[in-house]
Amino acid sequence: MTRFSVLLVLALPFAACESEPETVDTDVVDIETVDPMDDAMTDGTMDDPMTDDPMMDAPAVTAQGTVDAVTNAGGLTSLPVAAAVDNINGWIAQLEGNPDFAPVVSDLETLRGQLQVSPIDGAAVGATLQRLGEATTGAAGGDSALQTLGTTLTEAGNQLAGM
Repeated sequence: MTRFSVLLVLALPFAACESEPETVDTDVVDIETVDPMDDAMTDGTMDDPMTDDPMMDAPAVTAQGTVDAVTNAGGLTSLPVAAAVDNINGWIAQLEGNPDFAPVVSDLETLRGQLQVSPIDGAAVGATLQRLGEATTGAAGGDSALQTLGTTLTEAGNQLAGM
């Protein structure tokens, strides 16, 4: 599964170049006279640890949008890792809380973790994609976008698993 690794390595320099330079506030603050609660209470709110949760910023996803992203990338294994993780987060956010989709959410969480390690284990990712493809195809009914997504996931999983 070297495509993901190569894409990640190639994308990192570009990602670093895309961000704006950080501005530094040069005001001096006397730490001993600052009450941390003053800043927290000025707008009536306190820092919320949930704002660091990647699911809070999960994009809205659709089967057709996912199929289009995969197609535009030239295939599932050509989709940049960051885009794949964002898409996975969107699906998790959309499906979690529904007990019927608990196994799918679990597999999506597994897939997200598998894509965020180096080196990526292609066979393990393939097995997860196979399960997700089968579940998606099974849930598709008459939805052609879901059917296409399920087939795409299964085929990529078979390829990565060496089947």
